[in-house]
Amino acid sequence: MRLFIRRWYDFGFVAGLLTIVFLMLNWQNLDVMVRIQLLSFMALCFHQFEEYHFPGGEPAIINRVFQHKNTIPGLEDRYPLNQFSAMLVNSLYTFVLYFLPAFIPNVIWFGMMPILLGLAQCLLHGIVANKLLKTYYNPGLAACLLLHLPIGIYYIYYVTSNHLATGWDWFFGFTYTISAFLILLNWMTYKVLPNTATKYPFEAKEMQRFNMDQRVKELFNK
Repeated sequence: MRLFIRRWYDFGFVAGLLTIVFLMLNWQNLDVMVRIQLLSFMALCFHQFEEYHFPGGEPAIINRVFQHKNTIPGLEDRYPLNQFSAMLVNSLYTFVLYFLPAFIPNVIWFGMMPILLGLAQCLLHGIVANKLLKTYYNPGLAACLLLHLPIGIYYIYYVTSNHLATGWDWFFGFTYTISAFLILLNWMTYKVLPNTATKYPFEAKEMQRFNMDQRVKELFNK
């Protein structure tokens, strides 16, 4: 369990690779909606690997930049985000909310959340994160532009052109997406799970990836 808490994004990367193999072997036998949901699951696996491992730096981006005013000096490696909270929230998203829609593709509104959140990530990484970091690239942006964006565009095209979604599907889909974001990514991450005495601080290498020490110095002149 401890290994998974510390290396969940590497396990996710392997899950993404296995998903590619599965899709290659079974593509012709899968419903289009199942294909799309599995591609979306794969995209999130690679997205998280890009954020946390290569090039990485997401722990420092969140604790030292996004939450700069809320962190505690000297505890940036564990507050407000720590290894356990990052693992729990991201695993719930990946292996539950993103994976389950592949098994119930006909419940259209339920499968909208992974797609809509993937498109929202494009805005978050493409505009918000780049503005805060004063960069043109940040970890996670490549997966957004190369995977989430085309998958999302095709999903919307396929669903609308085949009249698969009703107005209620879109309503519940957007409501579900916003609720999942507010509860998991906001409330749980920043209100429930922060713990200054956590046993799971990020490792030094996780905090230093993407040259974050130097970037923080340049951003805040320290």
